[in-house]
Amino acid sequence: MNPSDASYWTDQQLLEKYRKGHHNEWLGILLERYLHLIFGVCMKYLKNEEDARDTTQQICLQVLGTLPRHQVTYFKSWLYQVAKNHCLMKLRQGRHRRILPLSEGEIAEDITDGERAPDFQEQEVQYRHLNQALATLNEPQRRCLELFYLQKKTYQEVSEEAGYSLSQVKSHIQNGKRNLKLTMERLAKEAAPEENGNEP
Repeated sequence: MNPSDASYWTDQQLLEKYRKGHHNEWLGILLERYLHLIFGVCMKYLKNEEDARDTTQQICLQVLGTLPRHQVTYFKSWLYQVAKNHCLMKLRQGRHRRILPLSEGEIAEDITDGERAPDFQEQEVQYRHLNQALATLNEPQRRCLELFYLQKKTYQEVSEEAGYSLSQVKSHIQNGKRNLKLTMERLAKEAAPEENGNEP
């Protein structure tokens, strides 16, 4: 199977490819396919576009981290339930925190270089590129980023849970952020000629 032909594959075929090699590329294709579904669920429960965008990214990271531990047969149904449960958990917490790389703090500056906030269409493209970039990270980098940014754990807690030394954790987070930025910049450049070519 060629990733460029993925639009013709069923969810089950993509899941089988992922299970055989555990390459996040295949999972990233599935997430991209249902990005609007996740966003729709978030809007339904959170009633706020900004919170829904941030939570969509949180859910994508959660899926990347948890799917290997689950035997999923119907990905769309499973993903809907994951998104719904995540939103309900946020509502129970009584507050919406924007905690993902593109929405706050140092990593936001690293990736976006302090540029203006994108409009909705640009944000959708950025989310798609983020999912693709996350799929290219090695397991230590992705795992440390997930624990540090998604679960808001300290360096020490990440070290204890992931089994890396403090210096390794800091290195994985730093390298992971850098690799995310570089990959997203490359994807943006690759997309630019296609957008220009569509202009009248």
